[in-house]
Amino acid sequence: PQAARAGRPGPRPWAAGTMEQRWGIAALLASCAVALAGLPRGALAAKPGQPGVGDGAEAQEKTAKTPVVKWGQKPDRLYLTIPLPDVTQPEIKLQERSITFKGRSKGQEYEVKMKLLRGINLTASTHAVNQWSVSFDLPKLRKEPCWKRLLKSKKTYPWLKKDHDRWYTQECQNAKELWRETYFTKKMQGEDPSSGSEDEGETKDDGAPPDPKAKERKRWEGTLEEYRKRAVPRRKEQAKAKRRISVGKSEL
Repeated sequence: PQAARAGRPGPRPWAAGTMEQRWGIAALLASCAVALAGLPRGALAAKPGQPGVGDGAEAQEKTAKTPVVKWGQKPDRLYLTIPLPDVTQPEIKLQERSITFKGRSKGQEYEVKMKLLRGINLTASTHAVNQWSVSFDLPKLRKEPCWKRLLKSKKTYPWLKKDHDRWYTQECQNAKELWRETYFTKKMQGEDPSSGSEDEGETKDDGAPPDPKAKERKRWEGTLEEYRKRAVPRRKEQAKAKRRISVGKSEL
């Protein structure tokens, strides 16, 4: 009381007691500070009805994870698989150049949005949700060489993987060779490679489709003829020809 009347602060409660008691109080304060620092932002000021510090519940923010996506392809189709078991509340949105998936698996939210390299046929596209995964069967807009990547972005993502069981290498190689042959044939003939051939879709007078081997043979013969016309004679052959001419003149 005399110290308070004199305006001087009285003894602090934590300063009283033995040294061991002081160290115990200091350790308790330090542990409380560490616990408070580890709480998420806004946990102390929780709204009524929400978990906070007062009711002893953990305030934990659950964010959606990106699922693993496996993809394979043919020259005319794409195959996607999301290996999530027991998916509930699935939300799937297909667009010509993008795919969006949302769903819950074993209490965890998953979400992914993919912008495709090129377009797909929406009317013929299908998807299925089963006990072990979510699968997509997506026809391409046209039959073409297989895509170098699935997404429009050139970045690599750890969640995007090749499905080697649904990757048809031989069909992709055949489509690539056929596309190259058609491209260079049209280039040499002075046509636009991006436009369709004039004889596509034509049929014979009797209604039977044209023989594809005959078309390929005709194109190949035309290609060889163009190469022969543009071929440059070798220097050795030219030198031999000059020697023959000089020898003939000397004999005369």
